[in-house]
Amino acid sequence: MRFETDAFIIHTRPYKETSLIVSFFTKEYGNISAVAKGAKGKKSKFSGNLEPFRLMNIGFGGRSNLKSLFFSDSLETYDDFKIKKNLYSAFYINELIYSLLPPNEKEIIIFNQYHSSIKKLKNNDNTEEILREFEFLFLKEIGYQIDFENEYSSGDVIESSSFYEFAPQSGFKRAEKGFLGKDLQEIARKEYNPINLKVFKAINRKSFEYYFEELNIKSRGFFK
Repeated sequence: MRFETDAFIIHTRPYKETSLIVSFFTKEYGNISAVAKGAKGKKSKFSGNLEPFRLMNIGFGGRSNLKSLFFSDSLETYDDFKIKKNLYSAFYINELIYSLLPPNEKEIIIFNQYHSSIKKLKNNDNTEEILREFEFLFLKEIGYQIDFENEYSSGDVIESSSFYEFAPQSGFKRAEKGFLGKDLQEIARKEYNPINLKVFKAINRKSFEYYFEELNIKSRGFFK
């Protein structure tokens, strides 16, 4: 059977002498891997059409988990990233998708957020906002939503002047020290500033490290 869908390239690696194994994040089929035969050849039909961070339409098929790529056509012109930090941020998002999303599971909400995030990373420098919002939605869609509005044990609304500790498996709980409620309220309302974005980053990272203990995101090194 042959399939056709919109997709982004998430990862590539050499295969035999002239081919590539390409990992795609697709709109209709989630993560798939496909062999692009002869893609490294100068006269390949895939030449110039296997670049990351650009929406494309692909055709693929095959019964095994490793598909065959029949065509890849770009659906948008390639715009470069204005600064390297934004490029590294895009690679970080790719690593999350490549490492954490299971194959062949449709994730349209994450796909749409990915497309939006890449566009934003190419056109502005609000890197922290873009990454934090992608992480938050990603966690939500795979079943690990963070509630920034309510305390988990009592259900009470988080108060601006109180402090809260955070446990990924449950949520926020009032404490003598920890995260200030005011920052959590601002995050919930998407009213970002340098202080609450650092809080947002710490909370998201704590969740990723709890649920995915062995996660090794190489691109994180660029943000230390």
